[in-house]
Amino acid sequence: MQPSNEEALLEAVKELVAIESTIDNPAGLRRAYEYMREMVLASGKSITIEEFESGGKPSFLAYLGPDRPKQFHIILNGHVDVVPGKPGQYNAVIKDDKLYGRGVYDMKAAAIVLAEVFCEYVDTVPYALGLQIVTDEENAGRDGTLHQITQGTRANFVVCGECGRATNAYEIANEAKGIVIAEISFSGSSAHAAYPWKGDNAVAKAANFIQAVHAEYPIPTEESDRTTMTVTSITANSDAHNKISDAASVGVDARFVAGDPNFAGPADFAAHIQTLDPNAVVTRYFDFSSPLYTNPHDPLLLELKAAAESVEGMPFTLVRRHATSDGRFYGDVGNQACEFGIAGEHQHGDDEYITIEAFRNYLGTMRAFLDRTRTPGVILERDVARVS
Repeated sequence: MQPSNEEALLEAVKELVAIESTIDNPAGLRRAYEYMREMVLASGKSITIEEFESGGKPSFLAYLGPDRPKQFHIILNGHVDVVPGKPGQYNAVIKDDKLYGRGVYDMKAAAIVLAEVFCEYVDTVPYALGLQIVTDEENAGRDGTLHQITQGTRANFVVCGECGRATNAYEIANEAKGIVIAEISFSGSSAHAAYPWKGDNAVAKAANFIQAVHAEYPIPTEESDRTTMTVTSITANSDAHNKISDAASVGVDARFVAGDPNFAGPADFAAHIQTLDPNAVVTRYFDFSSPLYTNPHDPLLLELKAAAESVEGMPFTLVRRHATSDGRFYGDVGNQACEFGIAGEHQHGDDEYITIEAFRNYLGTMRAFLDRTRTPGVILERDVARVS
């Protein structure tokens, strides 16, 4: 595949989209992973692909030479898992200068670009460059990026090719809200529904809790800089319509801003839930992750911003995302990360797409970014001994 061949790269995106790499399809996840692995190996360069697996989810970390650097200067991070789509969405098509398909925006097209520029630049930049490909970002990311971090992977700066940027926006996300996904449970006692006073209705308790959540965290109608909490599900232990349930649970998804004391840790969150409703008990955490924050004066962030502006001819702003990416895990170990992917629309929707122009711009920006970071002044002082 020629680095400058845009058509070949778009065909690669289509081939990757055709692989149904959803969390409930381990074989599809493996095929998408292997596709990316083979793309890197096809470069013919002396690249090591260090393979990881956790929870049945494969991931890899690619770098030049036989030994993993103690700390990378830059890691390009991408995921190839997607949320489920309709059958036709796995057949990516170009129409009206837009590429439609499941995962083109979130984020298979960006993964292809990141792999391509990694292969182009890995042996030309004067520092340690890494490529991280995971298969579980849509399922909390703990078996991919976080697992690799627990195995010692570190970087001064990580570019997550995550979606979030709309087609008319010129943004790089150096911040993202923290996330809590939890199950809240309620206990009661069963009785015949015709005699409700003889039971203790767990579903009614769950309903009261939902009202309390909406009172404390009203459903936003637009982007908000405040913490939000969304009720995502309600289930009950009931095997008959005329029976009062003795157990019920509610799923919540909270996105919190840095410094919110109610989300300082699991114990603080559990205590806050009980202030909303003393009957509520947190019985399971699916995710509890810190907010992403990268200093807006970070030199590599500013180089990425300058690269994007030079390619697109527009001023870029630094923003906070409501959703988040695997970059949050790097913040927990003192590394810097940002979210910057291809502009598009309708992630997880039926008409998910990117524009061909946005694809071209992203490829150009990532090349320009790696070109700019060749400058010695952009290499942090602590890296000089390692990369010289």
